[in-house]
Amino acid sequence: MKKLFFTLLFAVVLSAISASAQKIELEKVIIDKDSCTITRKSDGKTFPLHGRVEIVESAPDLRVEIVDHNPDVRAMPHYNPYGCGMYDLVESAPVLRIEIVESAPDLRVEIVDHNPGINH
Repeated sequence: MKKLFFTLLFAVVLSAISASAQKIELEKVIIDKDSCTITRKSDGKTFPLHGRVEIVESAPDLRVEIVDHNPDVRAMPHYNPYGCGMYDLVESAPVLRIEIVESAPDLRVEIVDHNPGINH
């Protein structure tokens, strides 16, 4: 009975650790690797990290800095079907509106031609 209890306890602790490891907390956002989403800490609003993206100059969902090294997310231009980190640039009906910035970003993104996804 004791052995069963400790086995179950170990399984619960292990699953809690692995579940918490799938969320990456940055200064302004939380990235969920399992669902490939990003949540703003300021208001709790969640957006997909894939799909139709519009670049805007005001009222963005996220402020993004394009980097060459140490990104939070590796993004790849792609058409349907979408995988984590794959996007299409659009001018209407986006799932995510971003502003490209050079400082104080919510997210650091590297544009890649293979292996898109979350970099943590």
